[in-house]
Amino acid sequence: MQMYVASEKKYIRKSLKTRDKSVALDLAEKEFVFYKSKINNNEIIFSPIAEEFREAYLKHVRELVSAAQIREGRGRNITTHTKRFIEFVGAKTKVSQINPTDFQGYRAFRQTQKHDITMTVVRNESISIKQMLRWGKVNGFIRYNFEADFGKIRVPTDESKRLGMSDADYKAIVDTARLWYKQGSGLSEEEVHYRRLIRDFVVLMGNFGFRTQELRFLQFKDVSVREDGTAEVTVRAENTKVNKRRTQRSRRGDVFIRRREYQVFNDDEDFIFSHFRKREVVTKEILYEYWSKLKNEVAKRNESFDVGRDLYDIRHFFITAHLRANRLSIWEIAMFTGTSVTQIEKHYNHVNHSFVSDKMLSYRLKFNDSNMLVLPDEYGEA
Repeated sequence: MQMYVASEKKYIRKSLKTRDKSVALDLAEKEFVFYKSKINNNEIIFSPIAEEFREAYLKHVRELVSAAQIREGRGRNITTHTKRFIEFVGAKTKVSQINPTDFQGYRAFRQTQKHDITMTVVRNESISIKQMLRWGKVNGFIRYNFEADFGKIRVPTDESKRLGMSDADYKAIVDTARLWYKQGSGLSEEEVHYRRLIRDFVVLMGNFGFRTQELRFLQFKDVSVREDGTAEVTVRAENTKVNKRRTQRSRRGDVFIRRREYQVFNDDEDFIFSHFRKREVVTKEILYEYWSKLKNEVAKRNESFDVGRDLYDIRHFFITAHLRANRLSIWEIAMFTGTSVTQIEKHYNHVNHSFVSDKMLSYRLKFNDSNMLVLPDEYGEA
């Protein structure tokens, strides 16, 4: 029997395994009814395998990135998250064979793969996978009533709080980076270029609180250095996490000046942190390679230094330092760094707790002879 499936533009062809025409007609009619019911229920007849389905979805994601409908960073996250989907279900597994309840084992699967994985990561991966599956339903890859069930993924309330980088850690990094590009015999021009690059990257993150991508994609045209040594920087919307343009002014305009002086590609359209050999932005791989090298150099000189530090921790240090200084409101810090008050309260609230404790310990409450509380002077007269 042969039956054309218009929605998928393919033919169903199968042998009925009989030479009797009347039997064949009866069997063909049953097959027709069987497949017609599936088609009427919007079920997929010719199911793709998982890796084909994912590649079709990633093609869609790449188109969204090209059209500026989603950020490049989000596209990279989707690529990584959906790779976990392939690892979980199997690349050659037919999508039609995947059971919605199979995903209840996803959390345990990821914890087996990576023992120190956080539930925040598992939850974010599940969200990306669900989005891919919903797209698959709309575009005919998955039956319409498929609802992936990931079960309960509980994120501890304090899991998202970042461990703070100490003043000593930051100072050790900056002190080591300062002359690192001069140390060592026979350093190539390329090696010197990238050692200088990571030094200046750290200093600017520490003075502006940039996200890594925001700083990496800055161009010379985005920066204006003033006579007082400060620099006004425009962070373009497409390079931010929240897709919102902002302007910042802070110290260390001299860093932008010296980068223009010793970097080969230094026209207005060039990236402030460029590749050594090409008129392109430095790749993440090179940036993190030299960050790792710098950390190892710091660890040689400071035994207590944690080489597990992420480059993003410098942004965290910037925010916590201003919270501790208590000169700006949380709203002002959030506006400057391009985040929200909610995010600061969620990720950095432990800093406020510590600050309040230190402030309370700076004075003592007193009681008079009548056992009445006598408030400190800053609270007014008792």
